[in-house]
Amino acid sequence: MLKLCKIVGLFALAATTSACVSNPSSRNAVIEAPRPVSAVAASQTQMGFFPEPLATTVAAAPAPALTSLYKVVDVQVQVPDYLVVSEADVYLPKADIVWREDPLGNRYQQVETIIEDALRKGTAPLNGEKEVILAARVGMFHALTEKTRNSIGGKHNVQFDYVLLDAKTRQPVTVVQKVDASLKAYGGSRAYRAMREGQTQKVRITNHVAGIVQTALTTGTDA
Repeated sequence: MLKLCKIVGLFALAATTSACVSNPSSRNAVIEAPRPVSAVAASQTQMGFFPEPLATTVAAAPAPALTSLYKVVDVQVQVPDYLVVSEADVYLPKADIVWREDPLGNRYQQVETIIEDALRKGTAPLNGEKEVILAARVGMFHALTEKTRNSIGGKHNVQFDYVLLDAKTRQPVTVVQKVDASLKAYGGSRAYRAMREGQTQKVRITNHVAGIVQTALTTGTDA
């Protein structure tokens, strides 16, 4: 299995050229692979300054396979330790990582988990013949602080690079892709309503990132 510590080298090898992926949010409705019935809203760890959302149970439905050149057999995500984390409760912290929806802890690991889950969700339905590993490196994960979430809202700034590697040789089969997966962040009463509907920050960011990578790998914009 590809070690996370080797991802930096793989990016350096693949970064002879680069391309940007940008998709309107309306195009990022992700198709999920079939999964067991789950209480989506209840499964999310909630912020202490908003009430927990109502639990909603969603029945799994078969999802069609999506035509692609690739079948992603593994996802590896790196959140470099040189990224700056802030826990300051101000409107706009000067940091690369701002995340409050999980309990206080290792923000690097929390962000890694969110991005990995999103990339696995987005690539699961792909039915291509070429088996690849998706290696990603996070450059920014800037969600909202308590103060901003409780008032004006703003923007979730989510940026990462990724490259596809041949599953057998571990050699790059695409150039490095630079992705800006930022999206509108709700504040005040709109944020409260979203959480009541199960649309936490984590859910919205996960679905948005999944939709972007799924669109990229089914429309050929990644090569």
